[in-house]
Amino acid sequence: MPPVPASERLRQRLMSVFGSVINGFNIGHLLLILLVLHIFAMSFPSGNNPPQYVFDEAYYVPAAQNLLHLVPSNLEHPFFGKVCGALGIYLFGNDFFGWRIFYVLIGTATVGVFYELGRLFFSKEKALLAASFLGFETLFFIHTSLALLEGPPIFFALLGFLTYFRKHYYWSAVAFGLCVLSKEWGTYFIAALFLYHIWVTRRIPAAKLLSSSSLKTLIAFIVILIAVIGVPLTAYDQIYHPYESTLSTVGTVIIQGNGTQTTTTTTSLSHYDFVNYFWQNFEYYYSYHTALTMTNSDYASPWQHLAWYWVLPLDVSPAQYYVTTVTITTTSSNGTVISKSFLHPIDWLGIGNLVIWLSFWIIVPVIIFKGIRKMATQLDALIVALIVGTYGPNLLLSGIYHRVVYSFYFVNTDPALALGIPMVITFISPDSVKLQRILSIVWLGAAIAFFFLFFPIHPSASLS
Repeated sequence: MPPVPASERLRQRLMSVFGSVINGFNIGHLLLILLVLHIFAMSFPSGNNPPQYVFDEAYYVPAAQNLLHLVPSNLEHPFFGKVCGALGIYLFGNDFFGWRIFYVLIGTATVGVFYELGRLFFSKEKALLAASFLGFETLFFIHTSLALLEGPPIFFALLGFLTYFRKHYYWSAVAFGLCVLSKEWGTYFIAALFLYHIWVTRRIPAAKLLSSSSLKTLIAFIVILIAVIGVPLTAYDQIYHPYESTLSTVGTVIIQGNGTQTTTTTTSLSHYDFVNYFWQNFEYYYSYHTALTMTNSDYASPWQHLAWYWVLPLDVSPAQYYVTTVTITTTSSNGTVISKSFLHPIDWLGIGNLVIWLSFWIIVPVIIFKGIRKMATQLDALIVALIVGTYGPNLLLSGIYHRVVYSFYFVNTDPALALGIPMVITFISPDSVKLQRILSIVWLGAAIAFFFLFFPIHPSASLS
């Protein structure tokens, strides 16, 4: 037997080590890596005099402080999503750590829950792949590193789906209730659950669906869902007494005629419409958001405000959440400026991971093909339900009703895409584990490269 060349022995050794690393890597390692990255990122900016807020933290941090002082505020969203900030401030102080730490923990826990959801459909390796895609999705990472409201509803939505699939229907109702209580768009995830449930029960006879046990479960689910949303909201209303107010105009009218002058002074009247019950909160959410219609400036930034642009590689112009700039000037010996360069040590941008977002155009055609060939699975149905339930309303609102939507709303569709990519990889190469692993490494590698390219903190720039 001829001797094995040194180069081949080295290759085999590297492959052996690489394989051992892959086989030994588990969800605990992934969560630890993400937690470290979150804690590092959440520390910038950290100023508190004046407070250095990133993006909508300017609304939600004061709202969390108001929760602690029994002052109603930020009524356009339910209060529960801001409890994380209030709890952090109460336990750790009114600074960046207190504002953000519980959102970071929830964001990390969300990836863990998503892994467990993936295990219902995939092997451990592919479930870990799906969890990695969610964890390294740029916008999901950004919005769960800051005191923003997107993390809690996604966490509770995925927990709701996980308990639903494990047939713990009442706990699923609790989770979906907390999802809506965290942010009103939790209703999108309930719509996705409804669509999926219709698909899985489409062949069950109506008599069986309306049997006493099934009907009892459905009614109990709805009652629990409403109670989990309604009781805390009503309690909030009774304790905080939020209201809409209208103030009449104060003015003076002077009438002159026939040499006389009459002066009439109007009085100031404040009209308070108190919000006392949970359905009145939803009436206010509806009236508030329907009033937010598109303007010319919104149309000037289509990637940020037109939902169909979020899956198109066109005119990508992410919003600048918080950006610091360092200018480096190179001059000659006589003081002439030779060049200038600009670095951004802190660079929070509202950009999604396009390696993952644009996979939409691979996932959807594959599912359509599988549907035509009658190959669709429960996983395919779940992916479609999540896409339709979370992305469909934004297409409708921006395209038909011209309502204001923001590109970060697409973060709700991230779980569907993160499930869809391993599904596509399995579909492309069902009989070749080697090819599946190559595709997984390349796809995930590209996503991680994009993630670090747009990572919000650049230490090298800070050291320059």
